[in-house]
Amino acid sequence: MDAVIVIGYNYHFNENDFINKYVIGVDKGALYCLENNIKMDCAIGDFDSIDEKSYIEINKITKVIKLNPIKDETDTQEALKLCKSMDSITIVGGILGKRIEHFYANLLLLKKYPNLSIKDDYSLIMTSNKSITIEKNEYKYISIFSIDPDTNITLNGFKYNLKDYNLSPDCLLGISNEIIENKATLSLKSGKIILFFTKEDNEVLR
Repeated sequence: MDAVIVIGYNYHFNENDFINKYVIGVDKGALYCLENNIKMDCAIGDFDSIDEKSYIEINKITKVIKLNPIKDETDTQEALKLCKSMDSITIVGGILGKRIEHFYANLLLLKKYPNLSIKDDYSLIMTSNKSITIEKNEYKYISIFSIDPDTNITLNGFKYNLKDYNLSPDCLLGISNEIIENKATLSLKSGKIILFFTKEDNEVLR
């Protein structure tokens, strides 16, 4: 089974993202689910970002796990603990948002959970430790960075191809590439990468 963790920010709800998924609303993300008629399997958080009336309404429609606001782990980390048996996990929202440090914390979670991805209306972020084939899609740009000191990649079907390139974690060569063929292949001989798929410039930030 696949899970969807709803945080919010720069995400317009698409019902197709939630079909046959285990849905968790995290803190204010639970309120977004309520407002958009998205059925949740549970809601989790300290709920310090919503008012009492909304909290009562959330309790009426789903199981609620209320966390102590004084804790060592983020609400999102606690939500991920509920997804240990899931085949894949997608966080919707959680990119940029009102506090940049929470976005950075979510990026660190990608390294810990290999089956995790993060998406909003403009971007999709994921990791991979194996070769992948990518069909040309709605995302204009793809940026590839190493998160392993022993990463060797070959790119075909991209605007900027590479062959047996040792991509170090501090190398920025992989930024803002584009898929120009119907399908592109990213061959990973060793290591692990993080991929950023991005549409046009984010209108919210213009």
